[in-house]
Amino acid sequence: MQRPLQPAQRLKQAREAKGLSCRQLAETTKLSVRSIEALENDRVSALPAGIYRRAIVRAVASEVGLNPEQLLREFASAHPDDLPAPASADVVVVAAPSRSVQRVITIAGVVLPMLAGIAYFGWPANRPAGAAARVEMTPAVSPSSAEIVPAGGFADASPALPRPVVVTLTMSSRCQLRIVADGREVLGRMVEQGETVPIELGEELWLLGDNASAVQFSINGQAGRVLGRPGETLSVRIGRDDYEDFLIRN
Repeated sequence: MQRPLQPAQRLKQAREAKGLSCRQLAETTKLSVRSIEALENDRVSALPAGIYRRAIVRAVASEVGLNPEQLLREFASAHPDDLPAPASADVVVVAAPSRSVQRVITIAGVVLPMLAGIAYFGWPANRPAGAAARVEMTPAVSPSSAEIVPAGGFADASPALPRPVVVTLTMSSRCQLRIVADGREVLGRMVEQGETVPIELGEELWLLGDNASAVQFSINGQAGRVLGRPGETLSVRIGRDDYEDFLIRN
């Protein structure tokens, strides 16, 4: 008797039967190619944890014509530790920071990338060795922000510093948002309409939420593409190696 296919195998066969490449499927589901490949290689643990992992399985199954709930049950049966029942799913929600902490984060997110950019494009080459550099900057701030200089000033930037890549998120409506940068959660809370979150891109950035269309963004000032439809689950990876794929081409 022929053994039934594993869920990962069924998923791959369904995608190939529809004539879709992993990149095409990633485009239509607003996921990363790595997420698609992780599922097809049965590496569920490589996906973001909690409700987002279950949402990714459902989204991919639906796009290739499989029953989302049935495929989710099959993956959960094969990986009970990686896909726990909803009641016990590990959902991390970080309480909103205080107003003073929000101000520090906002100013640091604006000042540090600007400082890195200055260091990259034109740091004086004739500065005496060992001389301390003092940089005084007065960034433009919103009425709700304050001018804050970190204690101890700013450290000198290395001349070999790569060009910074700054992702600026802007919320078009209130939504739940989780940001994971290089495996570390940097934000996980309800964000408000009009709120802006700048973050420097390291190796990879995961954007996870409950309303994909509410999160708009730019990368180094260039507008990014739409991340999904209203009410659609947001689960997007932006990597240092592929961030240009998320930009709107003129």
